[in-house]
Amino acid sequence: MPASQHNFSIDQGSSFSLVLTNKDNDGVVIDLSNYCARLTMTTNAGTTYTFSTENNDLSQYKFYIEGNLGKISLLIPASTTNQYTFDSANYDLELQSPNDHYVDGGKYTERILYGVITINKRFSKSSTLLDCST
Repeated sequence: MPASQHNFSIDQGSSFSLVLTNKDNDGVVIDLSNYCARLTMTTNAGTTYTFSTENNDLSQYKFYIEGNLGKISLLIPASTTNQYTFDSANYDLELQSPNDHYVDGGKYTERILYGVITINKRFSKSSTLLDCST
């Protein structure tokens, strides 16, 4: 199935969540157990960011799959989005199956989503984030 296009925005300095449920053409949830995912974006300034479900540094982002629900979630904290100084980025979201495409052909990989991410800049230009813990 060809990848779908979806454009979205991220508010600079705000927490961001992208939650998707992968379904087939009949609307049936596709089991993503033991899959991995990668979202790669290249900014208009030429910088590339890669988000992977294999990431262990949760201070930068959390990217995970709930396999039996077909759910893919990318969570980016405000501390990370506050550092985004670019205006827009093109992105691709890929999934990789635990199964080989064919013998000696590597794992089955497909791009499921692509598009443009726009950064909505903060008016305050504050370098500090809201902290209500004090």
